[in-house]
Amino acid sequence: MTPVTPVRWHAIAALTAVSAFTQIGQFGIGFMVLPVWLAHQGLDTPRAGLFSAAQWAGMFAGLLVAPRLVERFGAKRTVAIALAATVLAFVSIRALVWPLWIVPGFLIGLGMGLRWIANETWLYRMVPAHASGRVVGLHEALIAIAGVAGPALAAWYGVDGPLVFMAGAAFTLVAAVPLWLAGSDAADNATADVHQDQIVRPVAAHETMEAADATQFRKRSAQYAAGEPAKLIDPLVALGMVVVVVGGLGDGALFGLFPLFADGRGLSVTQTATLLTWFGVGGMVLQFPVGWLADRAGLATAVIVCAAVSALAIVSFALAAPASWLLGASALVLGGLNSAFLTLGVYAAACSDKSALIRNMRLISLTFCASSIAGPLIAGFAMKALGNDMLIWQLALASGALAVYTLGLLEGQRQPRGASSAS
Repeated sequence: MTPVTPVRWHAIAALTAVSAFTQIGQFGIGFMVLPVWLAHQGLDTPRAGLFSAAQWAGMFAGLLVAPRLVERFGAKRTVAIALAATVLAFVSIRALVWPLWIVPGFLIGLGMGLRWIANETWLYRMVPAHASGRVVGLHEALIAIAGVAGPALAAWYGVDGPLVFMAGAAFTLVAAVPLWLAGSDAADNATADVHQDQIVRPVAAHETMEAADATQFRKRSAQYAAGEPAKLIDPLVALGMVVVVVGGLGDGALFGLFPLFADGRGLSVTQTATLLTWFGVGGMVLQFPVGWLADRAGLATAVIVCAAVSALAIVSFALAAPASWLLGASALVLGGLNSAFLTLGVYAAACSDKSALIRNMRLISLTFCASSIAGPLIAGFAMKALGNDMLIWQLALASGALAVYTLGLLEGQRQPRGASSAS
C-alpha cells in the first residue's frame, strides 16, 4: 500500500498569502487604481482601453513564458521574478508620460501572469481533491481583498500623490516573506504523482452530473497517465474555459473603463472609488460560498446560478439611481459574481488530472487573459460610439449568454441518455 503523503497545510497557507499580498499590488492598485489615476491625467476612452489591454497583454505574455521559467528555475524563483517586475513598474510609472505608461502597465501584467501560473500551480498540487472547491474558494476570497484594499487606499489618500504607488510596491515586497516560508517547491513536484489517484473519484462524480460519464473520464485519466495530455481537454476544463471568457471580458472592461463610465454618470472620484470598493467586497465575500456550491452541486450548476444572478445584478446596477443603496448592493453582487467566474474556472483546473495541472491551469489563465485583452478594446470603442452605458450592457449580455449556454449543455447531455433508455 502506498503511504499517504501528509498535506503541507503550512505551505498552502504561505502560498495563499503570497497571492493575497501580491494581488493587492498587482490587481488592487495596478489594475483598479491606475485607471483612475490615468483618467486624472486626461486619457480619453480609446487610450485608456489601450492601456488596459497592454496590462492584459503583459499578463498574457507572463502566462506563456511561465511554464518554461518554472521548468528552468523552479516555481519559487519564477514568483520572485514576478515580484521584481511589479516593483519596478510601480517605482518607474510616475516618472513617465504617455505612451511610455504602457511599459509599467505591461510589467505589472507580466508579473501577474508569472505569479499566477507559478504560485497557483505549486499551490494546487498540494491540495487534496476532496477540498478543492473550498480551498479554491478561500484562496480567491483572500486575493479578492485586493479589490477592497486598492480602491480604499485611493479613496482615503487620493490617487494624485505617490503614496498609493509606494503601497503597491510595498505589498508586493511583503509577499516575499511567505514565499520564503513556503519552503522548496522541489519536494512538491516530486510527490505530485503520489496524489494522482486521489483526484479521480470526486471529479468523476461531477462528470456524471454535467460533462461526461465516469467511464469516459477514467479513460481520459488513463490517457493522461500514458503521456497524452496535450491531445485532450478535460470536459470540466473545457467548461471552465468558457466560464473564464465571460469573467475575462468583465474584468478587463469593468476595471479598465469603469472610471470613465462613472465620470459619464456624474459620479465624483470618491463615489467611484467607493463603488470599486463594493466590487472588491463582493469578490471577497462570495468566493468561498461559490466554491462550496461547486463542491456540493457541481460546476455546471454553480455556473448557471452565478451567471443568472450576475445578469440580474448588472441590470439592477444599470437602472439604479446614483448614490442609492441599490447601486451599492448591485455593485457588491456584480463584483462578487464576476470574480466567481474566474473562481469556477480555477476550480475546474484544480479538479483536473494532477499530471496535467500546469497545462490545464495555463489553458484557463490564457483564456481568461485573452478575453480580458479583448474586453476593454471592445467596450472602449462601443462606449465611444454608443455611449458609456454600453460598458454595463456588454457585461449583462455576456452573463446571460453563459447561463443559456450552460443550460443547453446540460439539456444536450440529458437527451441522449433519455433516448437510449427509451429504445
